[in-house]
Amino acid sequence: MNKAIERALLSTAMIFFWGQSAWCHADIFSDLSLDQAKQQAKKDQKLLLVDFTASWCPPCKKMESTTWSNSDVQDWVKENAIALQVDVDKDEKTTAALNVEAMPTLVLYTPQSSSEFGRQVGFMGASELLQWLEGAKSGKVHKVEQSKNQGQDQNENQSNDIWSRISKARELQSAAKNGEALEEYVWLWNNISTADSTLRDVRYSMLPVEIKRLSATLPAAKVKFTELRDAAEKDNRGDWIVLNGALGDNPRTLAWFDKVKIDAKQGEILKKNATLLEPVLYSNSRWTDLTNYLYPEPIAKVNEIYKRAKDMTKPRPDTEFAKDFDPFPNMVLLLYGSYIGAGRDADAQKIADECLRLDNTSAMREALDNMAKGMHQARAVQKPEQKKASK
Repeated sequence: MNKAIERALLSTAMIFFWGQSAWCHADIFSDLSLDQAKQQAKKDQKLLLVDFTASWCPPCKKMESTTWSNSDVQDWVKENAIALQVDVDKDEKTTAALNVEAMPTLVLYTPQSSSEFGRQVGFMGASELLQWLEGAKSGKVHKVEQSKNQGQDQNENQSNDIWSRISKARELQSAAKNGEALEEYVWLWNNISTADSTLRDVRYSMLPVEIKRLSATLPAAKVKFTELRDAAEKDNRGDWIVLNGALGDNPRTLAWFDKVKIDAKQGEILKKNATLLEPVLYSNSRWTDLTNYLYPEPIAKVNEIYKRAKDMTKPRPDTEFAKDFDPFPNMVLLLYGSYIGAGRDADAQKIADECLRLDNTSAMREALDNMAKGMHQARAVQKPEQKKASK
């Protein structure tokens, strides 16, 4: 059942038609496997640069015809790095292992560590790529300078900087430099914008996992994020809910929820924080609460989720998602599972029918089937426990 309710962490999006230039494999790319390349890079004390690409990806083709054919880029890579190019359709194992969903994605390793040093998602011009590589060579995570195109370029650069700092924080933690890692995670928590949907997912889904892991080994981290949690209670209920989870204090969230759910005046705040509350309620078997207070109109909610899923796949000029990427099945499962858990099977069937009307795919059918099986088992286990608790 855990796999059935996993939610996809999204990076960037998607399709933009830049023309049908021919696919070519630049001669700077080695034919080594990833493991072989790591060993060779360590032996030669060079960077390892991995380019995830696809023959049907317009931004990837654009990089082939511009960035990878640039003589300065070719000279720099040949002298300072080993470069691999991974076709996501031909090497699904490596693509999945590095959690790559959008193309192009560039992943960088240094010879000093087997951990990922940084990654960039989206088209990069020659000057931006060289700036990033020079920074990595000196051991620093550099923010790629903004070009003249503000707006979208600014958002892309912010996203790239966030991913670089996440990689840096992880590497510091792997090297037992927990104090320095804490500084990075605090910076990330305070600076990741929630205005962009991709960065919001990073802040509210990925970052809390790292905070929880660090807090388990570094008391100062727990103290610091407890302070941030307490400060958020005054004016940012969403941050407060997320940090409760990261600190292992979800009972605090549940106690607050039980107070506000019976207050009609608090309906708007529940609606505003529904996405953050649903995994807390779900994992604590509060399925009836989910159906009554967060999903009172399930079919409307299904359509809202579907629209949001479709919005995630709208074109941008810099990246393209894998052709089979479909976030909708994962996004709707907690809603469907909650109605089964609450014993509202007729409504659950209506939800399933609507999901299949909107997205009649094997992925959706399999997801619904797995969730139904898991929830019927969970409901069967919960009933005897409820009887014992009532005695």
